[in-house]
Amino acid sequence: MKMYILLIGFILSVSSFAQTGIYLSTGTRYDVSDIESIMDDVLMHNTTRRINIFVHGRGKHPEKGLGVMSELENMYGVSSIMFHWPSWKSAVERPVGNAISSSEDLYVFLNALNNYISEHPFKTFGLKFSLLVHSMGNIVFKEMMQNHYSSGSFKYNLFDTLILNAADVPVRDHQSWVDKIDFSKENFITYNDNDIVLFGSEQLDRFSDDFEEYEGTRLGKNVDKAVKKSNEERSNNAKYLNISKLTFTGHRHFITDLKKKNRELRSIFSRLIKGRRPYLNKRDGVYKVRENVYYFKHD
Repeated sequence: MKMYILLIGFILSVSSFAQTGIYLSTGTRYDVSDIESIMDDVLMHNTTRRINIFVHGRGKHPEKGLGVMSELENMYGVSSIMFHWPSWKSAVERPVGNAISSSEDLYVFLNALNNYISEHPFKTFGLKFSLLVHSMGNIVFKEMMQNHYSSGSFKYNLFDTLILNAADVPVRDHQSWVDKIDFSKENFITYNDNDIVLFGSEQLDRFSDDFEEYEGTRLGKNVDKAVKKSNEERSNNAKYLNISKLTFTGHRHFITDLKKKNRELRSIFSRLIKGRRPYLNKRDGVYKVRENVYYFKHD
């Protein structure tokens, strides 16, 4: 089944790779503003009342993301909707400019979703929405928050949970835009001090003089060190989840197998992606709490 989905992604029009769009796990593509068709399709085939919006990171998408969506649906029992942006240039380039340029379309899509929920209270009654923003997708989201979103534009509870996962954006000054998120019941930032992908991303910056504002320690890696060293401020509008001792050198933390060593990590993301607050106690492996920062380890 997974190979079938990847094949669908591969044979999609090459031109679609170079523009934003909305994809369902079937491979069906919609324009970012075509929310009526998107939701009609989702609700027609919906076997769950939980819907996850996924903003992917760097890579050869949409085909790569279609496989991830399938895993999300099978692993967590949700319906998945992916915001696609042109996220690949080459193995040694970070498509920062593409991410920045895509931020307005992310706003268009989320605004359309917000209006749809407001205009269709009976259709959407009981639906739980989560937003999972992964890796370089956080550049798209950050730019949307800074340059397109105005406070109060969306319903305060548009999303039950919002997850900034392994964020490939600088930890520097992140408080300013994270503080502006007022359309989710709860916001979570995951980070892993040993994230090998973000380490590589930081090294790629050495070969480019473009977008210097996006260089430096990433929000998805070594947050504690950056806060201590540079006097950066954490946002009080989010809970920070230090999962370094659960995911080792991992980056795509929400995709795990059923091995015992992944029990806590799987529990955390199972609740987050379903729009529920994780337990944030010993049940999930929390061994230390400092204000709004939670540290996890295996039992």
